[in-house]
Amino acid sequence: MILGTYRWTLAHSPSLQQLVLRLASAEPRARYRLVPGLDRNYGSLVIQATDEGYEVDVRVPILAWSRCGDALEPWIASALFLALETASKGKLKETDDPNHLRFLRDTMRAAFDFQAKVRSELVAADPERLKGLPDGASLYQSGYWPGSGSSQVSPRRPLPDGLR
Repeated sequence: MILGTYRWTLAHSPSLQQLVLRLASAEPRARYRLVPGLDRNYGSLVIQATDEGYEVDVRVPILAWSRCGDALEPWIASALFLALETASKGKLKETDDPNHLRFLRDTMRAAFDFQAKVRSELVAADPERLKGLPDGASLYQSGYWPGSGSSQVSPRRPLPDGLR
């Protein structure tokens, strides 16, 4: 579900395309995997150092989609944004430090700004399915409680065509 949605998002968001290219070059020895993030801890990565480089699980927060009627696509984009922030600043090397993935407010604000940009690109690509998207930062601040953000949304917004 996440991989298929990622592919659709990548095909319809020039901003995400650019970010993914930057992520691939930020740490060429890193291998990324998108996994569902079921907790409220936004932007968590699980990094495992290997002989060949790094295995990085990028946890995509799915609570906004599963509880609040938001789309899954923007959360994939902002999770990858935070992965780029980590890789581009050399933080993958700090895998033994449990506090190295705590993001500063400015970084979180930048992630939500990027998410808003991707949201606008995706609404243009699929206006009917993605109309009335709530604000991601507001959903995060509310702890992903239903009814936060826009009251016009319904739970579990459909995924892109062909995905379940």
